[in-house]
Amino acid sequence: MIANISTSIFNKICRRIIIPSIIYFILSGLMTNSIQAQHLEELLQMVERDNIELKILQNEYDAAVQRAPQVSELPDPEVGIGAFPFPVETRVGAQVARISASQMFPWPGLLDTREELELAKAKAIYEKIAARKLDIDFQLKLAYYQLYRLDQSQVIIRRNITLLKALEELALAKVESGRATAADVLRVQLKTEELSQEIDILEASKQGPIARINQLLHRPENTPIVVEDRFDFAQLPYQRDELARLIKEQHPLIKMFALQQDVSRKAIDLNNLNAKPSFGVGLDYITVRKRADVEINKNGGDIVQLRASIKVPLFRKKYAAKTNEENLKILALENKKEDVLTKYLSSIDAAYADYQAEALRIHLYDRQIDLTHSAIRILQADYSSKGRNFDELLRLERELVDYDLKKLKSIVNSHVAKSTIERFLLSI
Repeated sequence: MIANISTSIFNKICRRIIIPSIIYFILSGLMTNSIQAQHLEELLQMVERDNIELKILQNEYDAAVQRAPQVSELPDPEVGIGAFPFPVETRVGAQVARISASQMFPWPGLLDTREELELAKAKAIYEKIAARKLDIDFQLKLAYYQLYRLDQSQVIIRRNITLLKALEELALAKVESGRATAADVLRVQLKTEELSQEIDILEASKQGPIARINQLLHRPENTPIVVEDRFDFAQLPYQRDELARLIKEQHPLIKMFALQQDVSRKAIDLNNLNAKPSFGVGLDYITVRKRADVEINKNGGDIVQLRASIKVPLFRKKYAAKTNEENLKILALENKKEDVLTKYLSSIDAAYADYQAEALRIHLYDRQIDLTHSAIRILQADYSSKGRNFDELLRLERELVDYDLKKLKSIVNSHVAKSTIERFLLSI
């Protein structure tokens, strides 16, 4: 009879406490996320638009583009005027003043090469923007997944607190019936208080990833962020054999190194052209005062003089040294490309290993969660009818929370592994 009463009380508690609480958490979660949840893709679009570091790099690129027209123009012409304090007497009169103009011309192709060099430098900066964007996206994803894990850990613990409250009611009923002691109630309350403290700790821990996300978005650090309510285990749609080719062809950092090599090659071309002669042409116009003491042909006739000049680079060691310098830069950049590619592929291999390990863990945790649920149901029935194994029931409730938290960690780690791979891929 007592067992039937206890079972009835337990069922009533489940109907009145557990089920309404679960419904409350589900409905409140749906309402919160439908109104405030910020999806990861939305934040990634915002960071591309608002991140201050990317804006600085964009400004540097825009400034670099403006270098091209500055170096592709001819040197400014020179115009001069002079007077003769002591006029130089000539047969047709005294020279009074001189007006001169000259213009230098570089070796053909030098101006175009200068422009190409500056544009190549600008292209390298542009790829730097894309490379930094991949790194910033990765940092944002890590902070978002960290915040998601903290948020969902609170959900799991609150769900367990609800079950403990129901168990506390059951223990109280058993105490009233004389089939249990108050110690059972106190142990439940102690576990509930412990879990409540964990929720507060998790809430405080959220400030780190929230501040990091807001920093990347260039907005106040205390701006609230509501994460999505559910992530399933990540799927990797990538073929590992294709990743090396994609990275080598598409990763902006490797493309930046290739463009910097192109900059060095154009610098060598420009150096060769700088070693060529440059030419100049000029004109002098001299005014002459007419002589009054004689009558001669072209008396007082002004003088026009045409000039030509050539600038020959005779000291050529600096040009040879410049060529050697750029060739060494090209070799160093090639080594950098190989080093970066090796590191990226190594990181991808590690990410795949982590992903596979989490896939195995997730299956293990699912099995353990199912078995623990079954064991809890058996112990609940036993305690409800006979008042036994309360400590074991509490232990399994705690293990269930631990398994749920471990499963959550594996899900988050699967997305971290996927993001690690995406960090090296501009597009798929």
